[in-house]
Amino acid sequence: MHWKMTFRILFTATAIAGVVVSTRTSSGVEPAETSGVALRTAEGAAPTRGVALQSSGRHFVGVGGCAAANCHGGDGTKGTVGSEYSIWIQDDKHAEAYSVLYNETSQRMAKLMKLDKPAHQAALCLNCHAPQNDPPFAGKNVHGSLSALLDGVSCEACHGAASDWLGPHVRHDWAKQSPEEKAALGYRETKNLWDRSKVCADCHVGEPGRDVNHDLYAAGHPRLFFEMSAFHANMPAHWDRNDDRGRAGPDRDKSSFEAKLWAIGQLASAEAALDLLVHRAENTRDDFVLQDKNAKYPSGETVAVWPEFSETGCFACHHNLDSPSWRQKRGYTSRNAGGYPWGTWLFPILPTVVKSSGTSDLASSDSPLSKLIREMSRPYPNRKAVVSNARDLQSILTKSAANIDAQRLSADQITGWLKGVSVTGNSASQQSWDGATQSWLSLTAIHQGLTDVSGSTGQPSEKSQQINKSLEQIRTHLEFPKGFDSPETFSSDPATAISAELKKIHDILE
Repeated sequence: MHWKMTFRILFTATAIAGVVVSTRTSSGVEPAETSGVALRTAEGAAPTRGVALQSSGRHFVGVGGCAAANCHGGDGTKGTVGSEYSIWIQDDKHAEAYSVLYNETSQRMAKLMKLDKPAHQAALCLNCHAPQNDPPFAGKNVHGSLSALLDGVSCEACHGAASDWLGPHVRHDWAKQSPEEKAALGYRETKNLWDRSKVCADCHVGEPGRDVNHDLYAAGHPRLFFEMSAFHANMPAHWDRNDDRGRAGPDRDKSSFEAKLWAIGQLASAEAALDLLVHRAENTRDDFVLQDKNAKYPSGETVAVWPEFSETGCFACHHNLDSPSWRQKRGYTSRNAGGYPWGTWLFPILPTVVKSSGTSDLASSDSPLSKLIREMSRPYPNRKAVVSNARDLQSILTKSAANIDAQRLSADQITGWLKGVSVTGNSASQQSWDGATQSWLSLTAIHQGLTDVSGSTGQPSEKSQQINKSLEQIRTHLEFPKGFDSPETFSSDPATAISAELKKIHDILE
């Protein structure tokens, strides 16, 4: 019997935090059947930030333009190609993104936030739950019929407003056009892993106009737990996963896709968070205070607040005030006691990824990341310093992604990532559940990448089995306790147990 690696993640894009769902690797098949080698662009060149869309004057045409049986509405008998719409409408939670704005949770959130419109009419919510515009809606500029909004997060939310490219994309010469030519028509090329990750991050991390801040969290919005490789694995694929894995060459049994997706996903997610950080620093509304209990929160925008608490570790504030406590004993790494633990979700593993690209050493004390962490741990960070360091860091992340995408990763390189994350993760796990979970998700994705690149078939090696066993043990220590929808009780015991398993993984690889 072929071995199939499975893992469970602790959250999904739309479920309330704490729900555990089953998933496969993002190839969706057994390691013996996976294929492909290092991903490149269609022209074989390494991407940088991808191709910017020119969206002026374009509009969404709706999923009706894609749903015909001879277009993307097939029955799946010939595989995913030609059945993309059918898969999306039947199995993809993105298709339900608008309808959830009518449920009890959304109604309660709108009431608690004192929105001047219900959730299903507020641009604040629609920009992610039913985007009908690119860039996002601004103020009262919300358009689209109910039938259009019911599309939820549809084809054009990822592939770009189709008014100019819908016709050209069915012509025989479409495949011969460059990404730049397609982008000039408003089409977004998602074969590029950086672009694909950035499209997801627009909502699942946020961007100006699409911003889940502490106000929304306080009203009941689930926290944005986004990690590209895990979310990608849980998507009902309406594309050919083997095409992902084999685009760069014929060695389809030795694909580094899983590892490369993880690395570029980490970089793109962090870059998106920095974009939002800069926006908040430059556009904060110092005058915005709801003094009157009857005042309405503007439904057409997410008010930029400085500093924004959603960027910090939740349980730095939301924890029991015991003394002495695990939080005091564990230390505070690069910040002083009482300082805000900034970026605990998206940044713990970033130095390992960037170092592997040969671009920069983010672990050094004078790196833009280290400076940013120190500045953001202050009660009132200096905005100019934050913007300067954030932009420097964005440049490094973009270059790192290009370097990694240009490589054909070897088993030795991916093993180096495993070792690096097992060490970095040990420190991160001692600080927070966020760091421990990112470490586990990273190791799971990288280990699958190593399995693929090694061309393993049939029964996994003894080392691989031992690593899987440790990963499973780590997962059990990350699960939310019974009766909780958060890791409120995460403390020294699970952190110590996770560190022991991470050390085992490191030792196995030596």
